[in-house]
Amino acid sequence: MMVSLTRSEAVIQLGKRLAKQLDASDDLLASWMAHDIAQKIEDAQTATSREKEEAHNVCARAIFELWEHRSAIPKHLQPLRELGPIVRTIASMDLDQASYRYYPEVLRRAATAEADEATKKWLELAMGLDYSARVLISFALRSAAQSSISDAEAWVELAREAGADEGYESPVVRFIRDNNLSGEKPDETEKWEERLSRLEGFAELSSSLANELREELGVKKNEDS
Repeated sequence: MMVSLTRSEAVIQLGKRLAKQLDASDDLLASWMAHDIAQKIEDAQTATSREKEEAHNVCARAIFELWEHRSAIPKHLQPLRELGPIVRTIASMDLDQASYRYYPEVLRRAATAEADEATKKWLELAMGLDYSARVLISFALRSAAQSSISDAEAWVELAREAGADEGYESPVVRFIRDNNLSGEKPDETEKWEERLSRLEGFAELSSSLANELREELGVKKNEDS
């Protein structure tokens, strides 16, 4: 049974994009794969009514198999290759295991409700540091991926529409694209103004606490001469 027309077209578009990606004069195997996919696409599109279903199935299987094994393609021709360093950075930070660090605001308030003022001050500092770190990490990752995120989104979205495995790149793309703290999508300008305000407030608090620690330790502040 053939897939829907919309999905079938998405599969063809994914195949065409893969063929274009692999069409390299300096790599014979990649060039052959590009030609093979292009030929199967042409066969599927020009097949007679009686042969069309089988031709589309053969084409789809070849496209899905190539997409599934894209990491085996020579690195300079791999789809989504620009995300590699970002993926490895996120993995090294173990962000997917750190959801417990980002409590909703209501839980943050509850956590400090029964603390005395001195304790509450330090707990709020810890949570403020957590918030600020996440904002800065998200901003840094988004900036690092700025040149490649548009292309990566296109690959991931096309794979999703085609019914192919979106792969490990998909959550990375979503993390970079939807890096607001609540998981919602508010107006970007307003959201970043709020973040900036909270970062500035945290910077002031950090400076004040650093001065207190410096006094306790008897350490003089380094000043430019």
